[in-house]
Amino acid sequence: MASKNSGGLLKRLIYYAILLSLAVGVIKVYLLWLDGYVTLRPEVVAAVPMGYVEELPLDGVLIWDEQLITATRDGVLTYPSPLPRRVMKDEAVAALDGVAVRVGVAGYFIPALDGEEEEWVYSRLWPGISAFPPLRPLNILDNGARMRRGDPVGKLVPQPQDLRCIAYLDKTVSLMQDIKNGFVEIRMNPDDKTQRADVRAYWDTGQKIKVYLTLPFFPASMISTRGFACSVLTGNRRGVAVPDSAVILRGGKTGVLKVLGGMTEFTEVEGFPTEGDNFFITRGILSGNVVVLHADRIKEGVVRLW
Repeated sequence: MASKNSGGLLKRLIYYAILLSLAVGVIKVYLLWLDGYVTLRPEVVAAVPMGYVEELPLDGVLIWDEQLITATRDGVLTYPSPLPRRVMKDEAVAALDGVAVRVGVAGYFIPALDGEEEEWVYSRLWPGISAFPPLRPLNILDNGARMRRGDPVGKLVPQPQDLRCIAYLDKTVSLMQDIKNGFVEIRMNPDDKTQRADVRAYWDTGQKIKVYLTLPFFPASMISTRGFACSVLTGNRRGVAVPDSAVILRGGKTGVLKVLGGMTEFTEVEGFPTEGDNFFITRGILSGNVVVLHADRIKEGVVRLW
């Protein structure tokens, strides 16, 4: 009886082993078929046109020619507004005990001081420094303060004159091209149009570029602070975009598997990764070219897309 049970168990084991072998064989055949199917019918994507612009932050300081306006006599100071404003030659900008204080040239006047008047100049800020002096707050003079003859009652920024800026920028290839061409494109706010700032001088410090710019504007409000911030836009280029997964490295070269008829062909490209898991391509393929979406899964050769 025990031998019969042993024989039945052995038969069942052989039966299950055969079933397992058949299942493994079927799975292997299916995987081979699937691999061949995927290889012959890969997912593809078309390159789409794209523009790319580098946006670099600029945080610098402003320079302008200015002069102190001083009290011509002892007296109580009064002025019409604490805000910077345009004044004409010989216009009264303040008064001392009711006697007008006039300016000799047209310009922007503000009854405020920061202690850097006539000291904040190019010769101090440009050569040999890696950081700018700290910005001091602008102190508005008290309307009604008693002044002595010779005390400053404000400052005048003569007009017309160029508003200048010194700043450090991250060094990029496209920025250097713009600088050598004599200009950079700047934008104050994201919704503003770009404007061209002329490059008066530049200094390559290694990773940073120190620039001396002429800004394309000079409103009166700018003299309220010596600090200046904006964005520099550079490297305005046109190209195409494909998903990151379509780009592979082969033989030390970056490329895509370009679909030509019923074949895939490795095509070298130039470009760089961008936002959104995309790759911006400037050379190698054109808009509308079809490439394999997951290039690392596919070998070059025949494909069947339809």
